[in-house]
Amino acid sequence: MTQRVRQPHIRTSGGRSKKTVLSMLLTIVIALTWIPAASLIALDPADTSAGDTAAAVAGTPDGTTSQQDVDFGSKGVGQQEVALPSLDKIQCASYFCYDRTTKQVLLSKNEDTRIYPASMTKIMTLALAMEYLDPFEKITVSKSAMDATTPNSTMMGLVAGEELEANELYYGLMLPSGNDAANVLAEEIAKHYKAQKGALPTTTPAPNPPADGSPATEDPNTFSLIGQFAYIANMKIRSLGLTNSHFLNPNGLQNDNHYTTAHDLAMMFDYALNFEDFCTVIHAPTHFFKADNKHDFDGWKVVKNTNNLLTDPWMIGLDAHCAEVYGGKTGTTKAAGTGMTLLTINENGHEIITCVCGIPYDLADRQSVYVAAVVREANIKCWESDPVTKVEGNVYDNRAYNAPNGEGPTGSRADVTVSRPENTEDTSTEAPSATTQPIVETVYVTPVPEEKGSLFEEHPVLMVVLIVLLVVVSAVLIVLFISIAKVKRRRKKAGIRRVL
Repeated sequence: MTQRVRQPHIRTSGGRSKKTVLSMLLTIVIALTWIPAASLIALDPADTSAGDTAAAVAGTPDGTTSQQDVDFGSKGVGQQEVALPSLDKIQCASYFCYDRTTKQVLLSKNEDTRIYPASMTKIMTLALAMEYLDPFEKITVSKSAMDATTPNSTMMGLVAGEELEANELYYGLMLPSGNDAANVLAEEIAKHYKAQKGALPTTTPAPNPPADGSPATEDPNTFSLIGQFAYIANMKIRSLGLTNSHFLNPNGLQNDNHYTTAHDLAMMFDYALNFEDFCTVIHAPTHFFKADNKHDFDGWKVVKNTNNLLTDPWMIGLDAHCAEVYGGKTGTTKAAGTGMTLLTINENGHEIITCVCGIPYDLADRQSVYVAAVVREANIKCWESDPVTKVEGNVYDNRAYNAPNGEGPTGSRADVTVSRPENTEDTSTEAPSATTQPIVETVYVTPVPEEKGSLFEEHPVLMVVLIVLLVVVSAVLIVLFISIAKVKRRRKKAGIRRVL
């Protein structure tokens, strides 16, 4: 009987490769585990080795920098001056600058050319709201007003059935330029007109005059409430002596028969400025809305004024003698382009209305720069005609703010007021006396080092990564040991021994 001779097991290169891969994998996992651990040790606030190095650099025993060695003063960080274009470089359809104090025209370009006013229409809408509505009366948002809005247009954020004060609609109309607020106010104005004055007259101007120029025959009392508002607005426009304007809606959405001129728009603005509440609204950079039946807390939304010069008037320049940008209204559509109607106060106390219209839509991002350039030239010309300082401060000091009466910033800010027909008193302010200036004591406080917490509180992410890696390493080692044990049992069972 032939005896079988068991051949010795010979290690193959494949076996060596597997063990090499396992060894490399184990080395990588261990390295990934210890690198974060080493980083944590280096970042440990209790470790003083890094502090010793910092101390050597700073030259102090505890590693802190001496207060005498640090300059905490300004190095000039901030908004830099902006170079405004000259008037001949401004691309717009028209502009009109009017000194409402002296009733003189300062600058103009194509002021009687018809333009589309876009949302600058809302100047007249708010003026009529001031004329007919009580600011504290409750108004319910109608479905018809909301249905008359257009998608993707600017909104205050109203919903049908919402009940809120007219006050809130004023801010929603002028600051974010809400077309929904415009429609709601228009309907209320039409209702109040009928309640106060009766039926609308059937004489021109009508919202939709015949193309041949003949008198309108339709009865405006049969129009929708928004249509009736347009009729009321056109009557007001005519009563102001403006003959080159015609409105079809309260918001300025595009219509070929909805037009005005830079001159007429400035005169509408001049009329609106007679209302003190109008001035308050256009002067506000922001507004928080109060709670109502659809929102259960005050401040449910904050809106910001679309007029950038109200909050950043510095770009007009200190040498322009413009003491304050008081407020105004912007307007933008593709057909109308963009523009702004604005009130500024000159250093000599004169009130200047600037109306810039028809900046091309593709240049809408230059609105603030172009308007600032026109405002600058108008203020310089106004100052040259009456170079007497009557208003203290400048556009840096006299910035707009929105706060309850009696609250807000104090100091060198001028108490600028807007004149009205019934007010014949001099509205200029004298320089504050030295005895009334607040004394501000400069206090230097030595910074106190922040108390640091535990290692996990200081570096929670790294600690989580470390824990995960430790779990992974443990799992890999367990699987590796189990695999080795299984291989040994199979070899033992088969009678195969490793030959070294």
